[in-house]
Amino acid sequence: MAPPNPPNSSNRILALDVFRGWTVAFMIIVNTPGNGDRSWSPLQHARWHGFTPTDLVFPSFLLIIGVSAWFSLKKFQHAWSGAALGKIWRRTAVLFLIGMLMWYMPGFIVSVFKGNTGEFVSDLWKNVRVLGVLGRLALCYGIGSTLALRLSRRGLIGFSAFALLSYWALMRFFGTGEDPYSLQTNAALRFDLWLLGPSHLYHGESVGGVPYAFDPEGVLSTLPALVTFLIGYLAGELLGRTPDRRSALNKLFPAALALIAGGLVWDYCLGFPINKKLWTSSYALFVGGLSLSLLCLAIWLIDVKGKAGGLRFFNIFGMNPLVAYITSEMMVVVLQGFSLPGNGGKEEPGLDWLYHHTTAAAFGDNGLGSFLFSAAYMLCCWTVSWLFFRRGWVVKA
Repeated sequence: MAPPNPPNSSNRILALDVFRGWTVAFMIIVNTPGNGDRSWSPLQHARWHGFTPTDLVFPSFLLIIGVSAWFSLKKFQHAWSGAALGKIWRRTAVLFLIGMLMWYMPGFIVSVFKGNTGEFVSDLWKNVRVLGVLGRLALCYGIGSTLALRLSRRGLIGFSAFALLSYWALMRFFGTGEDPYSLQTNAALRFDLWLLGPSHLYHGESVGGVPYAFDPEGVLSTLPALVTFLIGYLAGELLGRTPDRRSALNKLFPAALALIAGGLVWDYCLGFPINKKLWTSSYALFVGGLSLSLLCLAIWLIDVKGKAGGLRFFNIFGMNPLVAYITSEMMVVVLQGFSLPGNGGKEEPGLDWLYHHTTAAAFGDNGLGSFLFSAAYMLCCWTVSWLFFRRGWVVKA
């Protein structure tokens, strides 16, 4: 029996849901490897400058949110009003709050079981990371949608050019040392350290094997990320005003190629390297073009070639991306919060234990074993999305 249609399904763009589903599935695979050190290189982020397919996940989400924002604001005639602004900033606040709770609530639950809640809360207050993935998505949505209500299409393009050029100038002239774009000398880090302090930044990078305070979702680098959102918003406007999808593709795809070319020229000819962690201006153009190309592919497959049935798997993911993302992240935090006896009686985090006793045991602790574990984990998250799909539930921030 076919699953029931979700609420307001007639108002959804199937191609956008499928593209979102591609992005969600790939995101979970790259975020939850069995062993990150063994993962195949395309499933790892570029260490600093450069690009891998993994570096396309985050900007694809931003572009998708931008496309969706145009259709969401259609009922307000894309005009500045209290009602429109209220919706935008309520959604921004909710998305930001979800990001904070999602990251820390599982740890709080684990602390309750371990009986060290007071210590957990005290440490959290001193070291809470202010921004993050959902925080950046929220800020770009809130600021970008507000700008879109005020500015014309030409105004948004002009603002985007100004933002990218300004960020280039800030990074070039306020970075320090011989290389203003290195991990320790870039202006984005200097600004975040001044504004937030090292204890409230992400510590995922390392210098000499020691964790180093640098936030890839920091405050200053939100400026070029905002442009990625606006590329999506402008694409949404074109799709909304061009019902003939073939005609829309004839405009969108050349724009995507132009953005890719612009990013490469800025990198190779003008010396501002493509860098996801700094969200450089060249990166914003390059990945904006690549993400737009993938959207074009989804539109071509579904609206032009009629291949929707074969892409149902991704459609299910794409209709509830927030459910899939929260499920994938919270399961990791909870599993890693508990330790189990591993080989030789040594304790190891739950997720690592699962990996070593499943795909690593069957296929080896290598690229294949790591990939199969992440694929299995992704299917578990998909099952949760499928259950929501069967009930006709669509969760929105």
